[in-house]
Amino acid sequence: MSFFKNLPKVEVGDDCEGGTSDEEKDIACSSSPSSDQPQEEQSKKPLIISILTVLISIPALVGASVTFAHAITYAITLAILSNLAQYHYHKCQSRPREKGHWHKYGPFYLTLLAVPLATFDILRHILVDNQLWTVHSFVSPAAYRPGCTHENIRCLSVMGWFSAIIFTYTGYALLLTGTIWCAELHIKIKKLWQQLRPKKK
Repeated sequence: MSFFKNLPKVEVGDDCEGGTSDEEKDIACSSSPSSDQPQEEQSKKPLIISILTVLISIPALVGASVTFAHAITYAITLAILSNLAQYHYHKCQSRPREKGHWHKYGPFYLTLLAVPLATFDILRHILVDNQLWTVHSFVSPAAYRPGCTHENIRCLSVMGWFSAIIFTYTGYALLLTGTIWCAELHIKIKKLWQQLRPKKK
């Protein structure tokens, strides 16, 4: 005598039709593979993003189009920094005016100044790649001195020092300072430090 002998048979089709009651239909439909579709779609999203990232990075990886790689880098960097500057502007509007205009909008000004400085070297690459800025210009865009065989910091030209070192590092230093100032991170750290280490009486 089988335990499963008296159980009703439910024939499940593609559209979950069959069975003898609505309750059995719900049970059959809930156990069908279609219930896992949302999870499968969510698991496919990271895979699709990874594939698109690899496809976009192919020119940079194989060196087929240095110009395209520079353009993509410039577009992404400019988009991130400019949006961050806009965010700082809206954030600074809620700051108090009592301490003056610079204290209110200072973080925005620092971030705004950081945008052209941090992206100048990438823009120089794009102009050189498209022959819009050549060595025959009034100011040479060459990052290395002529006749120098090693492409390192010792062979940097004046333009190389300004674009790759001074402008870039100054830009990111201003960006970091503006972000910390806008978020008032230094004040929060100071308060947390005072809470962790109270003054001795």
